[in-house]
Amino acid sequence: MSSYRQALKAARAEHIHKLIENNQNNPRFLFSTVARLTNNQTPPDRNIPAQFNSNDFMNFFTDKIDNIRNTITNVDSTAYNTSASFIAPKDKLQCFTTIGQEEVNKLITASKPTTCLLDPVPTKLLKELLPVAEEPLLNIINSSLSLGHVPKTFKLAVIKPLIKKPQLDPSELANYRPISNLPFMSKILEKVVSAQLCSFLQKNDLYEEFQSGFRPHHSTETALVKITNDILLASDQGCISLLVLLDLSAAFDTIDHDILIDRLQNYTGIQGQALRWFRSYLSDRYHIVHLNGESSQLSPVKHGVPQGSVLGPLLFSIYMLPLGNIIRKYGISFHCYADDTQLYISTRPDETSKLSKLTECVKNVKEWMTNNFLLQSSLKEVE
Repeated sequence: MSSYRQALKAARAEHIHKLIENNQNNPRFLFSTVARLTNNQTPPDRNIPAQFNSNDFMNFFTDKIDNIRNTITNVDSTAYNTSASFIAPKDKLQCFTTIGQEEVNKLITASKPTTCLLDPVPTKLLKELLPVAEEPLLNIINSSLSLGHVPKTFKLAVIKPLIKKPQLDPSELANYRPISNLPFMSKILEKVVSAQLCSFLQKNDLYEEFQSGFRPHHSTETALVKITNDILLASDQGCISLLVLLDLSAAFDTIDHDILIDRLQNYTGIQGQALRWFRSYLSDRYHIVHLNGESSQLSPVKHGVPQGSVLGPLLFSIYMLPLGNIIRKYGISFHCYADDTQLYISTRPDETSKLSKLTECVKNVKEWMTNNFLLQSSLKEVE
């Protein structure tokens, strides 16, 4: 038995070693592997106090977004349309291209076998039945792309309350964030659209140069390396640096749909059936909270993009496109990762002229965020 256990331990260690070696350039896989090995993964509904039910969370999440938007006052309804100062791409994305059986087979096979409460069959079973189900699934996807319409069943999400940090008090509703769990096939459809949209953005160089979130070959690591390198180079030249960290409250959930459609149309050149598809994707969405086997009442999604969706992060990046041009006007260095923005300047100790520019820039950024229904958290400065 002792030899048997040692052999198992050695085989397991070798297996994990190979996993880490083969995935050393895949941070997401490495983090999930470490979490699994250290039993650091906690189900969303574990340790949630019994006094809370699904409707408590649904009401809290809905009221939170309504309160944030109500907090944002003096909104200029025309200020968000800054496309006049932005050069629109010559190429237009008029429609999405339908896909073939090989592509849908590849997408479904490569996807994680996670199952949503709304799925008619478990994802694992669907994959086993793929040779039989492939054709009707392909027809659903291609019909959506061709007609510019997202099926109603694809626009319902199940929300799982997730504690923001393990050390936070689970008895406070404010310490939870809503994570949307969508039907499996809706995510496959989003992956098809996301791939074509990313290809269009890349081809026309529409990405924000200093946005490291949700882009190929960009990550928190590249963002940190860029900022750290700039500050160290300035320090070598005898300069001091001032770093301002801008954070947003529930940024994904407060996005205004009309403004987002304006960004898609005027900033990225999406028109025709492709634009109609996004209008359909954003409209008539609903969600419920499912907790301890019970579901809350159905609630409409009036604002924002669903967290946990495939397209949500990409649409948020498009929503934030004008921000970079505003900051550049002041000659301020910056870098973004999702909804976090870092502004920084370097100057000699006896020069203070740049500080006034930074103050003006922060003020302008705050005004822009207000006009775009984004609530800025308390300002943090690091010298």
